[in-house]
Amino acid sequence: MSEKLSRLQRALASWQLDGVLLTRRDNIAWLTDGASFYVVERAEVGVASLLITQDKVLLLAPENEMPRILAEESLPFACETLSYPWYQSLNTLLPEGKFGSDTPQNGMSDIQQAMVALRQGLNSNEQQRFKALGREAAQIVEGVAHQLKAGVTEWQVEAEIVAACLARGIRPMCTLVAADERISAFKHPVPTQKKLQQHMLITLGAERHGLHVSLTRLVHIGQPGPALRQHLNTLCQIHADIICATQPGQSWSTLFQAIKDAYQRHGHGDAWRDHHQGGPAGYGCRDVILTPDTRGDIHSDIAVAWNPTLSGVKSEDTFLLTAEGCEALTRSGEWPMITVQRGERTLYFPDWLALPASS
Repeated sequence: MSEKLSRLQRALASWQLDGVLLTRRDNIAWLTDGASFYVVERAEVGVASLLITQDKVLLLAPENEMPRILAEESLPFACETLSYPWYQSLNTLLPEGKFGSDTPQNGMSDIQQAMVALRQGLNSNEQQRFKALGREAAQIVEGVAHQLKAGVTEWQVEAEIVAACLARGIRPMCTLVAADERISAFKHPVPTQKKLQQHMLITLGAERHGLHVSLTRLVHIGQPGPALRQHLNTLCQIHADIICATQPGQSWSTLFQAIKDAYQRHGHGDAWRDHHQGGPAGYGCRDVILTPDTRGDIHSDIAVAWNPTLSGVKSEDTFLLTAEGCEALTRSGEWPMITVQRGERTLYFPDWLALPASS
């Protein structure tokens, strides 16, 4: 019996539901340990659903989709199957009763936020998959970054990252690239044909088996000036304060206040307003974007991806939070780092990568 299936079936009673219909990719991947029911690459919903009740699981899929799912998607629990013509509405197949759904369905309650909460707590297998994904995502971004030359376009950088991801079975869910003044101009710089002259920001949001990691790296042709170096150093001080404040047992709202305090402490009191700061990750790029109104407490054995930002620089990595603290996942060991000391604790954050000006 799948532990996650048991967890979900136990939740049905507290939700006062006879069952739930899951169609979203994040929930399907979580429940099945990584199964993919989607066709469109970045769609939030798949082409098949799972109907879970107290005593069974029913896989529902159109007749043209069911053969591939049965042949190629391994499920960690037994289930019945029901296929139907592609032109028939799924609603006509659902039993009577009190059901919830993670997508809008007539007569069903919305359970998506409850599912996000239920997914908290990564088991040992998920943690190992997370570590492998984080390491490989960092290797991809940093490998492309080390080969950058002046004159390359943002599109070309994006293409290299996407190709390297797909070759490893990683889905590049978000690829942002900014050259020169676009770094300061836009918080989410969708790649363009702009050519690199002096410095570049690269961000990757990567997914495999349903798990997501995020990271950002900064590259400079030639040595960055003292002002740029100091700006990133200050940001890493802020990031270090955020990591140290991310502790199991405290509330998310308390942590948000700590983030605001960190910006204030390092001389950038209102800069937190300029961009979201990230949040808990897992089966979404961010399961929740942290705000002052985020409810609930922080649990151990979760992933968090913070992305503190100042004008022209961003510090972003994905960490695994356990009872022992935060472990960086998106690291390759092949990037210059900034060292930050917090008491007896030493933390490391990605520095500028300075490439030879002649390259």
